[in-house]
Amino acid sequence: MAQQAGVSPATVSRVINGLVGYTDATRQRVEGAIAKLNYEPDSLARTLKTRQTSVIGLLAPMVSDALASEVMRGVEDAARERGYAVMLGRTGVKSTFIAGYLRTLRTYRAAGVILISAVITPEMRQLLGPAIPIISVAISDNSGSPSVAINDELAAYDATRYLLKLGHRRIGLLAGDPLSIFVAKPRQRGYERAMNEAGCATVTAAGTFFYESGASGLAQLLQQDPGLTAIFAMSDEMGAAVVNELQKLGRRVPEDVSVLGFDNTSTSQHVHPALSTIAQPLEDMGQIAVRKILRSRDLGPRVVQHRLVKRGSTGPPRPGS
Repeated sequence: MAQQAGVSPATVSRVINGLVGYTDATRQRVEGAIAKLNYEPDSLARTLKTRQTSVIGLLAPMVSDALASEVMRGVEDAARERGYAVMLGRTGVKSTFIAGYLRTLRTYRAAGVILISAVITPEMRQLLGPAIPIISVAISDNSGSPSVAINDELAAYDATRYLLKLGHRRIGLLAGDPLSIFVAKPRQRGYERAMNEAGCATVTAAGTFFYESGASGLAQLLQQDPGLTAIFAMSDEMGAAVVNELQKLGRRVPEDVSVLGFDNTSTSQHVHPALSTIAQPLEDMGQIAVRKILRSRDLGPRVVQHRLVKRGSTGPPRPGS
């Protein structure tokens, strides 16, 4: 293996176990050698040496299914490259379910735990014990807790500024779950800051991040302001629902109403016209989380960059609207 990659056995070991001390080019050579030789790490030997199993826990509470699946793909790819298996738990919103999974993962001596869109609580740390690292993906509580996330407030501010620069002044916000204080609230602050700076009135309605809330949320927005020329939805699933519902009402997208989503999941391209959106690098975030928990010493918060993806669902407002 080391000879095939042109590195020392110690370097191979560091790459496989997700440790530090090598360049990206070295990691790529080692991973290429692993693929070429069909190498499978000796998980039993590693368990005896580290007193950990080759299992990473991945817990997905009640979030957008499309978002969770993108993160999962990144986690599974990064874990597989390093000889780890992923134990997936769909926890819903009940903390008792999360607690049960964490107890199981502690019993299994998991190598680490990754949470999707859920913040780490003191109770979670206590259930896992000090030996098992834990990290959140796609959410940050801004406390310095281990996480991989974008700056949600800045992303929503940039999204709203984009619509304002197109010429829109009557922009509605279809927000996520109001109980989501670490995602929905920062995004709402970003929207409100941009609208206030432009001297525009805010129009908001609450959703759940899921497709089903798109129709009801759109109805609430149009009831408040039937003349909205743009709608910013806090998830692609809600955004896709808004596009479909507007078309049912006989309104053209984007000629009559522009629609902007959030996340850049596959859902954004499964609607016509395709959804303009704010992209989170969800697969990359899952991969980063795996590398961080396997290194253990690199568990501080990591802010990754969002970007605007322009597609057919947004354009300037009609003259006079």
